[in-house]
Amino acid sequence: MPIHRCCRLPAGHRRHGARPYNARMPGMLKILFLSIVALIGGVLSLALVSSVASWLPPLLGLSPSNSVQLGWDLAFSVLGGVAGISFATYYAPCWPRSHGFSIWSLIALGCGYAVWSVGADFPLWFVVSLLVSLPLQLLAGWWFGRRASRDLR
Repeated sequence: MPIHRCCRLPAGHRRHGARPYNARMPGMLKILFLSIVALIGGVLSLALVSSVASWLPPLLGLSPSNSVQLGWDLAFSVLGGVAGISFATYYAPCWPRSHGFSIWSLIALGCGYAVWSVGADFPLWFVVSLLVSLPLQLLAGWWFGRRASRDLR
C-alpha cells in the first residue's frame, strides 16, 4: 500500500522523534572521554604538586630537620590533594563534584593504607594532621575547582 503524498517527508528528513538508535552515541563518548581526561589530569596534577616537595628544598638550599621535613611533606601532600581535586572538578564535563570526589576517594584510600601499614613509624601529630586534612582537601578542592555560573541572569 503506497504512502499518501501528504504524509511523505522530503528526502533526507525524518519524522520528529524517529532518530537512529545511535544518534546520542558520539555525545556520550565525548563525555566519557572528557571524564577520563579530567580524572587522569587530576591524578597527574596531584603527583606533580606532591613531587615538588622532594626537589624544591635542595633547590632552595634548605636542609630541614626530620620534623620540619615531615611538615613540609604534609603541606605539599595537602596542596597536591587540593590541586588534584580542583583539576578534576573544574574540567569534568558533567557532575564535577563526583569527579572531585573520585580523586578524593583515591587520596583517602592511600592515606588510610599508609596510616594502617606504616602509621606507627610517624609521629602522632603527622598521622592525625594527615587524616584531619582529608575533608579539608575535599572542600577546598571543590571550592577552587568551581566554575563561574554561565547564566547571564
